[in-house]
Amino acid sequence: MNKRRHQRIEVQNLVANLSNGVDSYSGTVSDVSPVGLLVTGTPQELNNQGEKLSIIISVKGKDFKMAVVPKWVSGNKSKNKMGLAILDAPLDWAGFMMKLGMHFTQLAKTYSNGVK
Repeated sequence: MNKRRHQRIEVQNLVANLSNGVDSYSGTVSDVSPVGLLVTGTPQELNNQGEKLSIIISVKGKDFKMAVVPKWVSGNKSKNKMGLAILDAPLDWAGFMMKLGMHFTQLAKTYSNGVK
């Protein structure tokens, strides 16, 4: 049973570039929600939960730059899965979420209550 507060949408072929301010890494976004992302293929160097990261997700020539923080990490030494909480997203992120099938009422409720 899925106990998540926010609907997740699976995505394919979304490349993410993450940076901790010193180094840059790439991974693949596997699912998205208004408040979070699942990124796979990230190196162990990004395992610092609570460390603020910047991420750029490129979709059909459009870049979404966001501030995120790792909430959980799983996997082995070479490749991880990371659950990232979105701290700050551009306004057009909500438009992108709607194009993926997120219902406007869910988005409005999420953003009117503050992203959690």
